Amino acid sequence: MSQPPSREEHPGTNQFDAQGRAADGCRGSSWPAINVNMGNMTFSIPKLNLRWPFSRKKDDGPRAKPFQEVFKLYKREYHDIWAGILFLLTLAGFIFLSSAVLSRYVQGADFKGHIVNDSSNTIALDTNVLIIFGSNLTLAISFSTVYFQIYLWFPDKLIWITGILNTSVGLGTGLWSLYKKEWGVGITFLMFGLFALCYFVSWIPRIPFTTVLLRTTSAVTRSYTPVHLVSLFGAIFAVGFTALVFVTLVATYIAFTPEEKRSNPICGDAECKPIVARALTTFITFVAYWVTEWMKNTMHTTTAGVHGSWYFYSNNSNSNSLPRSPIRGALKRALTYSFGSICFGSLFVAVVDGLRQLCTISRREEMIGGRNSIGMIANRAVGGFMSGLRYITQTFNRYAFCHVALYGKPYLQASKYIWQLMEYRGIDTLVNDSIVGASISMGAVFVGYICGFLAYAQLNFMQPDFNVDGKFTPAFMAYAFLSGFQICKVCMTPVSSGVDTTFMAMGMEPEVLVTHHPELWESLLVVYPRVQNTIHPTIHP
Repeated sequence: MSQPPSREEHPGTNQFDAQGRAADGCRGSSWPAINVNMGNMTFSIPKLNLRWPFSRKKDDGPRAKPFQEVFKLYKREYHDIWAGILFLLTLAGFIFLSSAVLSRYVQGADFKGHIVNDSSNTIALDTNVLIIFGSNLTLAISFSTVYFQIYLWFPDKLIWITGILNTSVGLGTGLWSLYKKEWGVGITFLMFGLFALCYFVSWIPRIPFTTVLLRTTSAVTRSYTPVHLVSLFGAIFAVGFTALVFVTLVATYIAFTPEEKRSNPICGDAECKPIVARALTTFITFVAYWVTEWMKNTMHTTTAGVHGSWYFYSNNSNSNSLPRSPIRGALKRALTYSFGSICFGSLFVAVVDGLRQLCTISRREEMIGGRNSIGMIANRAVGGFMSGLRYITQTFNRYAFCHVALYGKPYLQASKYIWQLMEYRGIDTLVNDSIVGASISMGAVFVGYICGFLAYAQLNFMQPDFNVDGKFTPAFMAYAFLSGFQICKVCMTPVSSGVDTTFMAMGMEPEVLVTHHPELWESLLVVYPRVQNTIHPTIHP
């Protein structure tokens, strides 16, 4: 099995002295000071550091080595090129489809979204749609940002806040719906709330162990500002992509779905068939899953560079020994040599998510159509299998991408290595006892609840013409829920990335945990004594 980077030399020492480091650090990284003389008065503009958002604050001392030199590539070549090319082609196809359906829609609709010169049309959506989803996306990114700040400054309270909010919203929405005599919605949310309550109660014995991990990774994140920017930019990109997917789905539905009364003037050619609309919608959904997974995994590998550097090349007394620019180095590697590997791993999850979505749609159609119970049982069995497969795939993806981030191995080789590492070190026990991923997912569900409820309230308040009979309400609530859920998951990716990278590093070299991070080791022994037998380091305090 591969080993972590050689540390024969102390990571904080090299041949440069402090004076040379200071002189070199000013070259090309700052705006020089400017003095302006106006008669007897002199104005001075101080020197501005232009690289501050992307570089660590350096204290006096020897200059650390860059990330690329500390964590050297497995091979200096591009891996899994075919997956990267397929991803780019798929993304280009989505962009072409989006522009085509939007052009088709705009040609038959006015600026308000109503079909031109055809008042009998009942299929067009109006500008209320933009208001509803604009407010939902704003709400999603706002709640996600607040949730990330809770992780940064109150990691000990994160799990408790998550469980209480999720359970309260689920039960409250269910009881309120029952009070309004909306029995189906009320019973569904009530069941979700009870399930969340039982799930949260089962977490309580494992909260101390997870809290130690969250406290450690949040301290690393607070000390390195660019990680905050990764979360922020990722959330902004997720909002923009979600908006594009929504607009494309709406335009596709209107442009290719014939209305029962044939009152949709856009559908005047042979291409306007339900099968075409369904095929295009399936493709758009698959692209949405794949791009979202790629986005999260790219953020994951980028953040893993920081936490891997902290574990292997830092200790409690010398935080200046970290490699230089770990964010920049890991991001560059993720977008170049490891781009294909990230696309490859993301493709697995996207395919499984797409199949799960098809099972959900098929199950809904069977319930409406009243088909035989054998088909429904088989459908549920396949859906359950896909859910289990998704969990396994995502778990190995997270730890495989930690290895990809640090050493740039191909996806399959990294996955094989992680499998062997978990089997040998027993890291799978730690993974199963950690509830970081589950708590983040529950927090994302809470954001999804809020977004879905807001969409429902707005539809009832605005009462748009296209939704007089309420046929669009379930679709709007579902998309609002998924949008809020995914945006929160993207925003919180650095949280799970820090814990996953720490787990992987503990499995690779548990001795480093004892020698470089004794406080973390002692805290783990207090809340989780089995850790000593699980990773069995050869050095004990």
